[in-house]
Amino acid sequence: MELRKETSLRISFIKFIVLLGTLIVILILANYYITRMTSNIVYPANYSEKVIQDNFEELKETSKVTKDLLTPMSNYGVYSNNGKYLYGNFSDKNKERVWNKYICRDKSLGSRRFIKSIKRKEDILLITYPLTLQYKSKKMRDLLPNAEMTISILFILELFLIIFLLSNKFAKHINKELNHVLNTVGKIEDGDLDFDIEESSIKEMNSVLRGIDEMKHSLKNSLKEQWFLEQQKREQISALAHDVKTPLTVIIGNVELLKETGMTKEQQSYINYIEESNIQMQKYTSRLLSITNNEAQSNLLNKEVSIIDLLNSIKKQSESLSITKEIDIKWNTNIKGDFYLEASIEELESALMNVMSNAISFSNRNSTIEVNGAIDKEELIIKVTDSGKGFSKKMLKHAKEQFKMEDMSRTNREQHGLGLYITDNIINNYGGEVILSNNKHGSGVVIIKIPIKK
Repeated sequence: MELRKETSLRISFIKFIVLLGTLIVILILANYYITRMTSNIVYPANYSEKVIQDNFEELKETSKVTKDLLTPMSNYGVYSNNGKYLYGNFSDKNKERVWNKYICRDKSLGSRRFIKSIKRKEDILLITYPLTLQYKSKKMRDLLPNAEMTISILFILELFLIIFLLSNKFAKHINKELNHVLNTVGKIEDGDLDFDIEESSIKEMNSVLRGIDEMKHSLKNSLKEQWFLEQQKREQISALAHDVKTPLTVIIGNVELLKETGMTKEQQSYINYIEESNIQMQKYTSRLLSITNNEAQSNLLNKEVSIIDLLNSIKKQSESLSITKEIDIKWNTNIKGDFYLEASIEELESALMNVMSNAISFSNRNSTIEVNGAIDKEELIIKVTDSGKGFSKKMLKHAKEQFKMEDMSRTNREQHGLGLYITDNIINNYGGEVILSNNKHGSGVVIIKIPIKK
């Protein structure tokens, strides 16, 4: 991407700090000059002290002290030499307190108020006065007794306002630059990989954007490669499905010829198995071709499938497969009651027969396969245990993936890694799951769980 002039995030932050510091200095100077210009509104901080000094002699010599010789912010009290309060405007609480402070030579009354003592001929004058800015207006003094605190609070509020406005401006600038990254990530999340990366004025943001741009190109190339591999897989499946049609045609042709010969009753049953299996194979092949061609399977409508009828059909088909290897299948499916699955009978038979076919293929000749079926917590649970060598650790993790095949201990060149992949897809579509494991004897176990409709 073509970048404009960049500034590092560090420089941007330093600029923000410098600008903030400059504005604070300006604010301090402005408040100082405003305070100086408002001398007609407030008394200086030392005003009361200055008035006392100016009137010191008169306060000392006058026969009776009056408020006129002091500022409106000052209070006074006249005491005898032994501490008796004679007159003044101290409150009852402060009469004794001020005298005690005087005796202890403590000139502070707290809250930035101080005590000034004047020894007169026959008594002692004690004056309390503030050493802070004070408003000239009595109403303002009553409302805001401490002018300095008011000015300080106003200064803090102004300071907070400046920090807020400046921080908000800085945050908007950063968010604006950050949006370039967020917009880029959002487009990738939406699957749009054909766009130009936006540029940012911040160096660090551009580093992130360049990294995302590289990731985008890598992802695009990876998706192209994945699409190409998927196409190859579909072509392989399509070729396989077409190749299956030829031996099926040969088989059915020979079956028709066998029918014309004299056969025993047992031979006739074998011919029936072959014909039924051929019909199933033709259905599977047609469906496989439609999947590879991305055709909708609208002909596979969900219906109420009786669980008992489904298991009986699987049992019949499985027994026809097990004859050639003389494998005994033990069926423990004592299900009572009318239970149904909302599904396509063709898909369920395909899923379950893939499991049974694998179990028969991987079991030893003259061995036994156990099939357990039960209803538990509104689920149909079918457990198929073969007598083979079981799943390896690798296949327990990846056996349900497309074209994943077991090592030579549990496969042969006739396997294509599609059985459990197809089964898992079908069962998942109906809200169920397929679980793979090995039993204590090391044989493979496949458990299928499907929600039922009672």
